[in-house]
Amino acid sequence: MVKNEYPSPPHYPLLNTRMMTARELREILEDLWQWVHEAEMAHEDIAPDDQLILEIRQQMGVIISERVERHSDETGRTAE
Repeated sequence: MVKNEYPSPPHYPLLNTRMMTARELREILEDLWQWVHEAEMAHEDIAPDDQLILEIRQQMGVIISERVERHSDETGRTAE
């Protein structure tokens, strides 16, 4: 059986977190979380490779780190 191509993750691999606003980082992180959730729930006949999901999770970690770094010097602020 031919494996159907699962939709590509949004914004990947063209992300440059240092050039994004805080809002863009938050929105892209939400988009990636949604994609990962759907990809992990997809039937194995159409699901993307586990390696791609791992790469997206790693990219999400980079985004989270950037958000934390930006807010670390602000009193009373968190990455959320």
